Amino acid sequence: MTSVYELVQLMSSLNDTRRAILLALAHIYPRSVSGVQLSRLIGYSGKSRSLYRGVISHLKENELIQIDQLTPKLYAIRINSEHPLLSVLVDLCRTNGESARIIYLKALEDE
Repeated sequence: MTSVYELVQLMSSLNDTRRAILLALAHIYPRSVSGVQLSRLIGYSGKSRSLYRGVISHLKENELIQIDQLTPKLYAIRINSEHPLLSVLVDLCRTNGESARIIYLKALEDE
């Protein structure tokens, strides 16, 4: 139960965009997404490049997400499931978030 409390503390310390990113990535785990796909998933209206410069780089620095560079311009972004609190989030989303997972995956298909 302590880890759930710590997860709530972590999530409440993040701004809306960072929280939305982690929730979206936790629901679709183990799948990874591009910056453009992530922008669509969270309803971000700006360019994925501006999202990457600020929010995504901050999440990466704090080891909350992992980014693999597939090509010079294409990145695969996923939640860091090895982070002790984010593994709790992934488990919670898997056991309780099936309807949200379906919505997120449908959004990825509608591209």
